[in-house]
Amino acid sequence: CIYYRNNVVIVCENANRWGSCGGKIIFGKGSCGGCHGSKKGDEVLRLVLLFVYLSPVQVAAMGNLIKVLGKDLENCPHFFLDFENAQPTEAETAVWNQVSAVLEEAHGILAELQSYNGAGQEIREAIQNPGDLQLQEKAWNAVCPLVAKLKRFYEFSLRLENALRSLLEALTSPPYAPMQHLEREQALAKQFAEILHFTLSFDELKMTNPAIQNDFSYYRRTISRNRLNNQQLEAENEVNNEMANRMSLFYAEATPMLKTLSNATTKFVSENKTLPIEDTTDCLSTMACVCRVMLETPEYRCRFTNTDTVLFCMRVMVGVIILYDHVHPVGAFAKTSKIDMKGCIKVLKEQPSNSVEGLLNALR
Repeated sequence: CIYYRNNVVIVCENANRWGSCGGKIIFGKGSCGGCHGSKKGDEVLRLVLLFVYLSPVQVAAMGNLIKVLGKDLENCPHFFLDFENAQPTEAETAVWNQVSAVLEEAHGILAELQSYNGAGQEIREAIQNPGDLQLQEKAWNAVCPLVAKLKRFYEFSLRLENALRSLLEALTSPPYAPMQHLEREQALAKQFAEILHFTLSFDELKMTNPAIQNDFSYYRRTISRNRLNNQQLEAENEVNNEMANRMSLFYAEATPMLKTLSNATTKFVSENKTLPIEDTTDCLSTMACVCRVMLETPEYRCRFTNTDTVLFCMRVMVGVIILYDHVHPVGAFAKTSKIDMKGCIKVLKEQPSNSVEGLLNALR
């Protein structure tokens, strides 16, 4: 902390922004009152004040301290976000219950997508033998239950969108800053992370399974052909033309779930005009920073009890970077971005290549 009051500068070894910290004094006399404020301008002002009151000899001796303060100037929070064990407080319970009801379905959705084999063989036989009604019926009967499954995936994306909106409202609402929200409301931050983890997992599976697009394209072609012949099949009652059009747009995206969340975040910002856009982007950049720090800091990383938490943390970091890039006016890769992209990519490249290749491709 750099604490300034009544023309007295005090430097202590703590980094408590929010109130009296009582840390060990390493420069000056008195007790430290903590660094109040969180804007980068405030940090710079305190640093300038420090140098104003130091002699040249003292300034020369402060090199190591300035290296430490450099991290603080980046506004990069250093706290442990418990992705494994965070439990909701009473204040979080209402939103947590709402989001939890959606997330309970997520594991089942991923399991269904992972076991999705498609109807490629039946479709090929039907296309090669257009006059064989038995093969046409066999292909149709194979595709219909798969399309019903794809419809469930799409409808789940809409519920996930609403859950994300509830979390954004909770994690950006005044009077707390985004960093305070994430530190105080760790159960909601964990759910936000679980949504991002699911999203990237779903999209990775979808990108490696061309059967999804092939099955749905065959279904639409068959529906169109029967409509021209004035025939209506029973399956149309479940997936009508309007639903089919929306599903087609969804699955046409390389990363449909991430696109849904990006659109939802952008919509949240545009609809909440009284809420500064920085509150939303700072929430995302803070989450990215927390994940990076936990991955690169042995003291934090050793607290993970599950080996899968490392991959979970990386997926969350990449997810919030991409959301930030979509929502922020200049994006995540600009020099003025609050996300340390070099540091994030460095952390990813230090991991086994087979576990991060998809994440690096998502950033590209």
